[in-house]
Amino acid sequence: MKIKNKLSISLLLIVIFTVTFTQFAFAGSEATCIFLLIEPGSRPNGLGHSYVSIAEGGFASWWNPGGIAFQDNSELGLMHSNWFGDILDDMYYEYLGYSQYFEGIGTIGLNITYMTYGEQEAYDTDGEYRGSFNSYEIAVGGSYGTTLNDELGIGINLKGVISNLAPLIEGVGMTAAGIGYSFVVDLGLLKKNFFIPKLDFGVNIQNFGFDMSYQNTESKQPMPLNLKLGLSYRILDDKYNKLTVTGDINKMMVNNDPLWKRIFTSWTDDDFKDELDAMIENIGVEYKYYNLISLRVGYVNDVAGHIKGVSFGGGISYAFSKGKELYFDFALQPAGELTTNNKTFSLGVTF
Repeated sequence: MKIKNKLSISLLLIVIFTVTFTQFAFAGSEATCIFLLIEPGSRPNGLGHSYVSIAEGGFASWWNPGGIAFQDNSELGLMHSNWFGDILDDMYYEYLGYSQYFEGIGTIGLNITYMTYGEQEAYDTDGEYRGSFNSYEIAVGGSYGTTLNDELGIGINLKGVISNLAPLIEGVGMTAAGIGYSFVVDLGLLKKNFFIPKLDFGVNIQNFGFDMSYQNTESKQPMPLNLKLGLSYRILDDKYNKLTVTGDINKMMVNNDPLWKRIFTSWTDDDFKDELDAMIENIGVEYKYYNLISLRVGYVNDVAGHIKGVSFGGGISYAFSKGKELYFDFALQPAGELTTNNKTFSLGVTF
């Protein structure tokens, strides 16, 4: 049964934070704009969210802007998901990523992340209806990647973020709208043939930026600063068969210290066991046949977020011209305590 989304403003905030912190309830749960950590792309989702050392295609700017440095064409990626669709019928996650290579300059990209929490109805303390409104969050980014040599790429992704949880509505005790603004940056690096052939390494520091101030509160909330590390190994890599195993580790670096300091102090906020539990481990395996059909399986281990389970995915691609390809991917991934799985669909084109 789906839950009809008619909530007071206070209940709306409870639902938003319950949804996001159930999904990402590791250390530093005081962060805002957790939607920035929802992983786009059904290919990486099918791999158990392990993709930072692969980072190719239309979703590379989010996973590791260093990955787009190796691109020599144009890429477009789109993803749609009815997030927690089993219980909330109008909560959607959308992602668009585009990147294009310019000879002698590097690769430049544009990406948009959009999360809508659906239509809400506001009521005052006496239960009187005060109107409806929509809650959403959006990030618009521009990325750039370049190679330092044939095997090393670096990149940056600068994002402007708007968190629009609730407008100013008279009669419900609000003094200002629940809207906040911020800028964050992702810094990524991808090294191919890391010490040994066919082993690739990726690192991405995500959402490094100013704390967000909402108009209806004087307090500031940190953005979800996250460190993503990963390795992938290409067991098979020929014309007909490709078999890759990959693994990522995520560590959220959020506390109330100044921005530069929290990068270091966030590792010692809790005891050693809790710090280990706060890390998220992801592994995945992908098999591709002739760049036509892909099968994927992965595993997510998020102890603090209560998300453990197997992900599955697959994809098909079609080369409609030399150097031009259309691909479609699907993934079913563990979602935590609110619902068993999330389903994601993504579409991409290379040209």
